[in-house]
Amino acid sequence: MTTVHLDEIKQEMVLSEDVIDVTGRLLLQKGHKIKPSHVNIIKKWGITEVNVVGDSTGEEIDHDNVDFQGDEEIDHETLNLFQHTDLDHPATKELYRLAILFKKYRNIPEMDSKTTHNESETHHNPPKKDIRKKISQKDLKMPEIPSIVLELNEILSNPLSTADNLAQVVSKSPSLTAVLLRIVNSSYYGFTSRIDTITRAVTMIGTREISSLALVICTISVFKHIPRETLDMHAFLRHSFTCGLISRMMAANRNIRETEQLFVSGLLHDIGRLVVYSYFPQAAKSLLIHCQNTERMLLDEETRFLGYTHTDISRFLLQEWNFPSQIEDSIFYHHDPMASNDPIQATIVHLSDIVVNALGIGSSGERYVPPLNHDAWENLGLSPSSFEVIIRQAIHQLSVLEPFLQS
Repeated sequence: MTTVHLDEIKQEMVLSEDVIDVTGRLLLQKGHKIKPSHVNIIKKWGITEVNVVGDSTGEEIDHDNVDFQGDEEIDHETLNLFQHTDLDHPATKELYRLAILFKKYRNIPEMDSKTTHNESETHHNPPKKDIRKKISQKDLKMPEIPSIVLELNEILSNPLSTADNLAQVVSKSPSLTAVLLRIVNSSYYGFTSRIDTITRAVTMIGTREISSLALVICTISVFKHIPRETLDMHAFLRHSFTCGLISRMMAANRNIRETEQLFVSGLLHDIGRLVVYSYFPQAAKSLLIHCQNTERMLLDEETRFLGYTHTDISRFLLQEWNFPSQIEDSIFYHHDPMASNDPIQATIVHLSDIVVNALGIGSSGERYVPPLNHDAWENLGLSPSSFEVIIRQAIHQLSVLEPFLQS
């Protein structure tokens, strides 16, 4: 058996294993001889490699003999990113290897530049007591969520929701309908005929999938006016969407049915930071400057500067917006997954965040790779060898979604 990358697949190769998409759907059975139509199916669903019988004639990189000393700048940069992690742990060690490998050989997007602040821009002692008081006493008026989000949350929580239920809700917003149809008709899904109604889109993709996309689009749009000098919103969205994609793929890998909920959890895992950037920009700058100068992680210093962590603020916001409790729980505990009511789902978001920070795709403001919770890793039961395929699929899907992140 040989693993063959998409670019190296040839006709008449015989599949030695079933080809499964990220949702667990069977695309092609093992034993099939690959035809041109099969290659199209593989491309449409974001599969980047398949297992075939016999040897591959395609030229591959010898991962075990890659000269990691060939580019000292990348080596130094990556080591700096991982300074808060345990590089002796098998999972972290594999992510470190892949971070270097992908930056050198796989042409993933270059690490987004982290916003650098001058010390003169702000003070170092933000009024955290005022922030704590405003949040705890609910004096802070949270952004008003569009009423459509409340309806979408109900649909996402109700397993009996129908395509008509969703279509009626989405149709209330022509702009949301237009964005959803653009995504559905993009190469991300790869349908050969045009889909021109939400009802048809739901029939083809599923109620929960469309609900999740709509929910994410509406939620993120609330924060679209954050000044660039405070946060590069495009970089934030790239980080968030990749986290959502990887969360969904890991869920499929573990045969978890709620892949759409994990997509939403992964995408919104740092939404509390958007609240900080929006409502407390001076405190945010002070925190970022401090972490920039001391090489500390944002998570470790947030309570000192804000009175809360971003996960505390995320929970408050999601409760105000009546998000499903499973999504709220996964987001609140994504840095402490074993304390969650569902450690597996919280660990998937935890690990996805680590992977995306390791690759340097986008940024939520954090400059370093968060440490891996070893107990959560053991409980998840994922193999480090699965990282590479998941990362390849996520990068492929992100490249398709990129135009929508910039609009």
